[in-house]
Amino acid sequence: MESIKKRQPLYWINPNARLRFPYYSIEWHLCDHQDLFQDQRKESPFRKVYRAKTTCVIILNSEDHSKTDILYSVVVDFHNMKLQKWLRESIKEQIIVRASIVLPQRMHELEAKHQLFAKGVSVKPLRKGVLGQCTHTNFITLSPIIAIIPKELMDDVILHEMAHLKYHHHLKSFWKYLSQLIGEDAEQQKVIQDIALSKYWGFYMFLMK
Repeated sequence: MESIKKRQPLYWINPNARLRFPYYSIEWHLCDHQDLFQDQRKESPFRKVYRAKTTCVIILNSEDHSKTDILYSVVVDFHNMKLQKWLRESIKEQIIVRASIVLPQRMHELEAKHQLFAKGVSVKPLRKGVLGQCTHTNFITLSPIIAIIPKELMDDVILHEMAHLKYHHHLKSFWKYLSQLIGEDAEQQKVIQDIALSKYWGFYMFLMK
C-alpha cells in the first residue's frame, strides 16, 4: 500500500482543479463520449489528443497560448497515471510557450519605464527555486514559472534581475537600488513575496517539474 501511495502525484489534474493564472487559464468541458472518441482530426501545436482503449481527452490551445480548453467525458478516469502525466506535461508545455511570449514583453515595458536595458532576455526552466538570473554580460534569463505567479510578484522578480544590470551582487547598494525600482523597501518586499509564494509553491513546482 505504501508503494502505491508513493507513486501517486501530490496534486490531481481534473475538472475540480482551478487552473487560472494571470496570463494563462484552463477551462474544462464535459462532452459526449462518442463525439470525442470518433474525432479523428490530427494533432497540431494547438490540438493534442489522449486516447487509450475507450478513453479520450482532447486539448485545444488558443493561438496565443493564453488559454487551454480540455474536453473530456464522464467515462474518463482521472486517476489514470498515464493520463495525469500527459495532462501535466501538456500544461507545462503551454506555460513555457506562453511565458516565452509574456515575460519578454513585460520586461521590455519595465526597461522602457526605468530606462534600464539588458543585452537580451530568454525564458527557460532554471534549477529548482531559481526564478531568474542575470549574467555579468547583462543577459537576463527568466523562469517560465513566474508567468503563473501573481502579476505584482512577477514584476518584482523581473525588476530584481534588472537591478543586477547595475549591481551584480546582493550588497546594501543593490537592495537600495531595487527599492527605488519597486517603490518600496525591497528586502521587506522579498520576505512578503516569499510568504505569498510559499502557499502555492508546491503546486507550481509540480506543474513545472
